[in-house]
Amino acid sequence: MSAELRARFAAHAAAVDAGTEDVRDGLRRLGERGLLDGGLPHRVELVRTVAGGCLASAFAVWSQAMVLEYLGAAPHPEELPSDQLRSGLVTGATALAPAIADLAGRAEVPVLARPDGAGWRLDGPIRWASNLFGDAVVVTPARTEDGRRLVAMFRLDAPGVERTPPADLLALNGTGTGALELHGVATEAVLGRDLRAFMSLCRPAMLLMQSALAVGVAEAAADAAAGGFTGANAVLAGDHRDLRGAVAEAGERLRGYASGPEGLTGAQLARLRLDAMRLAAEAVRLESVVAGGGGYRAGSPTSRRVREVAFLPVQAPTEGHLRTELAAGRPLPHPP
Repeated sequence: MSAELRARFAAHAAAVDAGTEDVRDGLRRLGERGLLDGGLPHRVELVRTVAGGCLASAFAVWSQAMVLEYLGAAPHPEELPSDQLRSGLVTGATALAPAIADLAGRAEVPVLARPDGAGWRLDGPIRWASNLFGDAVVVTPARTEDGRRLVAMFRLDAPGVERTPPADLLALNGTGTGALELHGVATEAVLGRDLRAFMSLCRPAMLLMQSALAVGVAEAAADAAAGGFTGANAVLAGDHRDLRGAVAEAGERLRGYASGPEGLTGAQLARLRLDAMRLAAEAVRLESVVAGGGGYRAGSPTSRRVREVAFLPVQAPTEGHLRTELAAGRPLPHPP
C-alpha cells in the first residue's frame, strides 16, 4: 500500500503545489478505500506515506484526521458528522492554532461565543485554516464573555461565514487554505468546554501526525538523493548514509510512539517533532546539493520539497513554541 499511495500522490504533487488541482480528489480516493478510518497508528502511517509523495496532500490528510480526533473526543461523538469525514466527501478544517497561543499566554482566542438559546453564536476572525471547501466541518476555539474557553464546530456554508481570498502560499496552494470572518454563526455543536483538557487529550495525535509529515518528506528527499554520490559528490556519501540511519531511527520512534501514546510525555512528543523537522531540512538540503541545477528548476520535485520543508517549522505548535517550552523545563500538556 505504501509504495502505491506515495506514487499516486507524487504524480499529482506538482499540480497541487501550483493550485491547478486541489486536495479533495486525493481525500475522496482515500475515503473510497476506507483509509481515512482507523486508529492513531494507521493515521500516522497514512500521513507519513502521503507526505512522501506530496506534503500538501498529507497536510490535508492531517487536517482531516485531526478533525476526526476532535469529534471523537466530544461528549457525544455519535451525533457528529464523522462518517462524512471518513468518506472524504466532506473536508475537515482544524482552526485550533489560536488555542495553543492562548494556553501559552501569548494571545487571546479571537473568536467570541455568545449564548443563544440552546446553542451559541460565534463572532470574530479565523486567520488560518485549510481544507476550506464546500460544506467543510470547521473546528475552532472560542472564548465566552465570562472568560471560559470552548471548542466549537460549524459548517463552512453556514449563514454568517465570510471567506477571504486565499493567499498565494509555498507548496500549499491546493489545500483550500485561507481565513474566515464569523458574523453571528449559529452552532449547538460544542466539542469541549475546557480548552486545556481538550487540547491535552488531542495533543499526542497532533504532534505525532505532524512528526509524520516531516518524516515522510525526509524519506522522500533521502530516496531522491540516493545514487547521486558520484564524482565531486562522492565525498557526501557518508553524510547520506548517516542521514538515512537517523531518518530510519526517527521513523521507528514515530511508529513506536503511535502504537502506545498513553505513556508519553509532552517533552518526548516535542523532541520527536523537532528531530523530524531537522532531519527533513537536512535531507532536502542534501538532495538539493546532489540535484544541482536540475533541482533548482521551479517545477522539479526537489524545488517543491524545498518549499514543503519551509512549512514544517511554522505549523502550530511552531518550532519556536516547542523549543521555548523545552528550554523552560515546563512539561507540555499530555493526558494523565
